[in-house]
Amino acid sequence: MQQSNKSPLAPLNRGLFFTKATMIWERLLLPSLFPFVLLALLVAVAGQWGLFALVPQVAHIAVLVVGLILCVIAAVRTTLRFRMPTFTEVNTRLALDNELRPERLLAMRHEKNQPPLKVGKAKAGIAASDPFALRYVALAAAILGFLIQGPVSVERVASGFMPLDGTVQSFAAVSLK
Repeated sequence: MQQSNKSPLAPLNRGLFFTKATMIWERLLLPSLFPFVLLALLVAVAGQWGLFALVPQVAHIAVLVVGLILCVIAAVRTTLRFRMPTFTEVNTRLALDNELRPERLLAMRHEKNQPPLKVGKAKAGIAASDPFALRYVALAAAILGFLIQGPVSVERVASGFMPLDGTVQSFAAVSLK
């Protein structure tokens, strides 16, 4: 059964739809989620190094709350700056992904037998979400922590996320002995 070139299931229409979805992921969802992932990584590294065992419980809670507030602010700013990709941007991206000229895609709208089109992978674009490159700081600290301290327990890493748990105090008592 032959699909009409006007059908949403036609290769060109599918390609344009999924390319637009990919561009929305790159421009909105990934930059909005990245600050939360970075916060989780930084808290896990601080837990790995045992930094939260050295500070009072109130300071631990304050660090987590301030970090969460900063993540929410970054996500809201990303959402407010979002702009939907235009048809020209989507068409050009799909043409580049398929090594075609954009005019060729426009001409395909009138063809009955459209060739299959591939949709390119999403480009991370994390640099705009992390202007201070904290992802590299967290990664370097995690690697150094593993090299210096060796493997640490999951409870020690998790202690960074649980300021009200007794494991922070017990870890501090054990490390001071």
